[in-house]
Amino acid sequence: MNSKQLISRSETLAAIGLFVLLGLELIFSELPYEWPPPNWVRSVMFLLFVGTMVLPPIGLCIGWIKSFPRWSYPYVAHVLFFSLYMMNVATPGFVFGRELWGWRAWIPLAVVVVISLLITQSLRPLRKFFTNIWEDWTLLTFGLFGSMPLLIAVSFDEVDMLYSLYFMVILTLLMVGTAFTYMQRPNQRERITVLLIGILLTITLTMAVPTIYWLNHGGTNIVLSVVAGIVVFFVVFSPALISLLPRSKRLI
Repeated sequence: MNSKQLISRSETLAAIGLFVLLGLELIFSELPYEWPPPNWVRSVMFLLFVGTMVLPPIGLCIGWIKSFPRWSYPYVAHVLFFSLYMMNVATPGFVFGRELWGWRAWIPLAVVVVISLLITQSLRPLRKFFTNIWEDWTLLTFGLFGSMPLLIAVSFDEVDMLYSLYFMVILTLLMVGTAFTYMQRPNQRERITVLLIGILLTITLTMAVPTIYWLNHGGTNIVLSVVAGIVVFFVVFSPALISLLPRSKRLI
């Protein structure tokens, strides 16, 4: 994959679409109980909930069939981390009642794998996933950025909804803006800068805002929050180590 190739509008929309969907789910899930929503809002909330479970695997499947273009990497990370998270989650009123999803959380990914292999009848797209990263490590960091909405949801768990709501809007705009700008930058150095700023701001807000809230509501461990944020940041940017490995072709 040529890291300096022009990105089409549809590819950019595909990239930001994931963050728009997950961001809206974060926003609507924080509507305070004191604000009883009208029926149409309840319908939107249900559609968003279903969409967050159905659309990302579909995006991953399309990305796999197309040999993993740049926009598809956040879908890969999100589906993997979301499946892992859902193993310990129950969805009363939806499927499986009050039972934990357990191994069934991996069914969507399994379906994606089967459909993708049946259509492509080749492992070449899967090899392309890794060779793309070898040529441009920012793809993997951008992919890991796709796990940010899940991290945000976990970090803000049990925080007062009205307090969280405004920051969910800010974080959604930040994630969408980062994805959009990353997709539009043809130069790798510029993409690194975009990811550095976007991810740093996202992680900082995700860790700092709930910490400040809990300081005023029973206390929290500030050191632990700071360390957690630093660890997450370095994990997300750990693919940069690939640039230190010897390779025949370096893309600037």
